[in-house]
Amino acid sequence: MGRLTKHFTRKELECRCGCGTCYVSPQALSKLETLRRLARRPIFINSACRCPAHNARVGGAPLSQHRSTKNRPATAFDISLRNFHKGELIRLAIQAGFKGIGQNYKTFVHVDDRHYYARW
Repeated sequence: MGRLTKHFTRKELECRCGCGTCYVSPQALSKLETLRRLARRPIFINSACRCPAHNARVGGAPLSQHRSTKNRPATAFDISLRNFHKGELIRLAIQAGFKGIGQNYKTFVHVDDRHYYARW
């Protein structure tokens, strides 16, 4: 299984289709760990890395921040709201340095480490 950071294992972040793909940007992973430290409680990941085939099956954009390949690691995490109020999680994600924030979902908040600010 293996730890990728103090609080996150490879299993938590790998592709949900079972293929084992887990190419994740070191910078995004560092921001996720910062978010966890700021939150001071567990963070549950609904989706992180997606192999290209799984990304297509779930309707992800062709260049989704979740799409995970060796040459273009994933930079996105969909974080469950089961331990957070949405506004609090968004505030902490911004504080951790995430620039992409998707808040128009009922059960999770999407955060990503894109190079420009985006909200939806």
